Parts: sequence; C-alpha cells; structure tokens
Amino acid sequence: MPQSGTVKMYKVKELQLTPDSFDNPIFRIHLRCFRWYGYVASMEQRHPWLSLVRCTIFTSSIWLSCALMLLRQFLARGYENLNDGATSWATAVQYFTVSIATLNAYMQRERVVLMLRTAHADLQQLMLEADDQELDLLRTTQRYVRTITFLLWVPSVVAGFMAWSDCIYRTIFLPQTVFNTAAVLRGEAQPILLFKLFPFGELYDNFFIGYLGPWYALSLGITTIPLWHTFITCLMKYVTLKLQILNKRVLAMDIQRLKPELLPQQLTVNELIHWQLQLCKSFVQEQLRIRAFVWQIEQLIRVPVMADFIIFSILICFLFFALTVGVPSKMDYSFMFIYLFVMAAILWVYHWHATLIIECQNELCFAFYAGDWYNFGLPVQRMLLFMMMHAQRPLKMRALLVELNLRTFLDIMRGAYSYFNLLRSSHLY
Repeated sequence: MPQSGTVKMYKVKELQLTPDSFDNPIFRIHLRCFRWYGYVASMEQRHPWLSLVRCTIFTSSIWLSCALMLLRQFLARGYENLNDGATSWATAVQYFTVSIATLNAYMQRERVVLMLRTAHADLQQLMLEADDQELDLLRTTQRYVRTITFLLWVPSVVAGFMAWSDCIYRTIFLPQTVFNTAAVLRGEAQPILLFKLFPFGELYDNFFIGYLGPWYALSLGITTIPLWHTFITCLMKYVTLKLQILNKRVLAMDIQRLKPELLPQQLTVNELIHWQLQLCKSFVQEQLRIRAFVWQIEQLIRVPVMADFIIFSILICFLFFALTVGVPSKMDYSFMFIYLFVMAAILWVYHWHATLIIECQNELCFAFYAGDWYNFGLPVQRMLLFMMMHAQRPLKMRALLVELNLRTFLDIMRGAYSYFNLLRSSHLY
C-alpha cells in the first residue's frame, strides 16, 4: 500500500507547476487551457490528483470520439455525393491525428512539465537581467505566438460554429429532421451535420447520445486541435528567442553581464582574458542547454508530426480532388476550405519554425566572427575558434523519417498537388 501511494503522489507531482507559471508571457494561454484539461496542475490546488483524472477522461473522450467517427465511415454504405464523404472523412482524420497527439502528450506529460519548468525559470531570469533590446525581442515573441494561436484557432472555431448553427437552426425551425430517425432512414429528411459523424443509428433520438454527445465531441475537437499545435509552436519560438538573445550577447561580448561591477578599462590584461573566457564558457553552456531543449521538443513531437505528415498530405490531395470532381454545397465548400487551411497551417508551423531554429543557429557562427575578436587575447581567440566550430553543428529536428524544414513542407505540397493531378487525370479518362 505505501508503495502504490508513493507512485500516485509521484504522478501527481509530474503535473504541478508554480502558480506564477500560468502568467508566463509566452505560454500563458496554453497553460491555462492545459490546466482546465488536466495536463498540468498548480501547486495551489487542494486536490491535484483531480487534474490527472480530468486528463484521463479528456484523452479517453478524444479517442472515443475518434473511434466512433472512423466506425461511422467504415459502416457507411455510401454517400450521396463525394463531398459528403470528403467532409466526413476529413473530420474523422483530424480527430485521429489529434488523438495521437493527445495520447502522446498524456504519456509524456512528465517531459512536458519539465520543459515548461525549465522555460519558465529561464524566462523569469531573462526578465530580471535583460536590457531594452532583449525585452523587445521577448515582447515581439509574445505578440507572435498570440498571432499564430489566433490564426489557427479562428478557423477551428468557425467550423465548429457552422456545425452548431446548423444544429440549432434545424432544432428550432425543422425539429422533425432532428429527432426523427425513421424519416432519415427512409430518405425523407436529412440528419443534421453532427449526426453524420457518429454510428448511433436509432439512438439519434436519444437526447444525450444523439444531441449532447456530438456537441461535446465537437467542442473537444475545435479546442484541442489548435491548442496542441500552437503550444508546440510556442516551444519552438522560445528556442528561436533564446538563440536571438545568445547571438546578440555574443556580438556584444560584455563581461559586465557576469559581474556588473567589472570595469574593463580598470582590469589588467590577464584579468580581462580571464573574464572573457568565463563569458565564452557561459555562451557554450547556454548553447548546450538550447540543444538539449531542442532534443526534448524533437522527442515530444516526432510521432505526432510523422502521423500528420503521412495523413495530411494524402487528405489534402483527396480534398482538392473532391472540390474539383464533386458539386459541393456552400457548407461543404466552406468546410473543405477550412480543413485545407488548417491542415496546411499545421504542417507549416512545424516546418517553418524548425527552419527558423536552423537559421538562428547558423547566425551564431557569424556572430562569433562578427565581434571584435582581433582585439582579444590569444587564449580568447582560440576559445572563439572552437566555439565557431561547435556552432557549425546543425541544429536540425526530425520527425522519425522526416526532416523538419521549409523544403520538406514545399515537397509535401508539391507531392499532394502531383497526386491530385494524377487522380484528376484518371477520373477524366
């Protein structure tokens, strides 16, 4: 019994963050949402184990919704037109990919919380010692992550609002098409949009299963899909911020960052060399910490991003084909456009921000050379040479077999377009 209690407390502690972590300038929005879903907990909570329970229920709900949607697609005898099948399959696949991501986050929640603790402590220290230029970089990063979060969240909310609006309108003005499964089966009435996603059959007429259940599943999807992907974006943008600040400090080579009371003009040559070497040592340690953090991100996202790479590239091609061959209604057209935008945006945020990390890392080598190294002592010059060689090591990220960079993203888009042309040509002949 004591052993099991120890294990339970250890799992709860994995989720706990300090209260001020939820006001972090970069992760504020996402941490508050994660606390609601139970992925993290505050040390102020009286019953932190409830967060673990909520997290388990939330993750299970996502997987249950995904399983029901996929079952609905496999049991479907056919669709009246290609567009109905395209939107239904696109919704089910979106839930499948986010199910992989949420389960991965659930299994690796200790890693996630450790990364958040590290980033929060580092940002607190940065705000204490940063100059005006570095604070401007932090504020720019803060605005950037808010914008990315907003841009990815809006289409998801719009898609959910469209489905809810259809449900509310039909319930109020056409109630016979909402709770009338017999008429739907006879082809005399069309089910509401949400009903097309789940294989409930005659249970549609049950208010909780056929009505509130789809509402709950939809609310999970429109919040979780943008939440997870923009959270990873925040982690990657935090790395970019760290590299930008490191590049700036390398260019300045200001030993007063180590000890503010130091006055270079009052130091002897040996003392100046000593403090410059200490500053170089701090740069190396910071670079190693950045590399370790990037490795943690890579371990966290490699499976979900690989799944996104495979599934989204196929689905983008299929949706383009459905738009070209079928005769979509205005709602189908809107849904497919939103799905295309969201899937392309999800792939883009990973590959683009991985490219930014690579570029900032490449700039670090030039920062060592662009400084006044020719005015430093010989030991410092040798140290800078070794640091330049170390900085040339690429800081690349991989999702299992896929390297994350902008070139890969463009290859995905070109590949999807090529497959689309092949499908269209086959259909014409």
